[in-house]
Amino acid sequence: MMAREEPLRLLAGAAAGALATVVDTEQWPDLRARVAAVLAPELFDLVSARMEEARRRLVAVPRVRLELARAEFTTEWRGSIHTMLWERPEAAGPLRAVLHDVSPALPRTAEDYGTGTATRR
Repeated sequence: MMAREEPLRLLAGAAAGALATVVDTEQWPDLRARVAAVLAPELFDLVSARMEEARRRLVAVPRVRLELARAEFTTEWRGSIHTMLWERPEAAGPLRAVLHDVSPALPRTAEDYGTGTATRR
């Protein structure tokens, strides 16, 4: 059981980081919907609404606090996504595929993706 813990934690961090990166861009609605559909198809509306509420909180902060708010968003969603992956480990592959699809538009660092395959700058 422990063997799956670290890969799921890394994937959750990668997904949360990807969401935080696009939270205030036109990519947000698509990525939010795709991540929610993969992680919790039966709870899509609930998960999508929670993500949207977190986004509203983030974009409402003063610009000077934006990076801190982005970090808080990432931390919050890393935990939530990790929990959903733990409950549905079969979602890991589709979630990786979603991240791969959007990866050209996102920063290319190992920390952002949590896969260990990207190179550091």
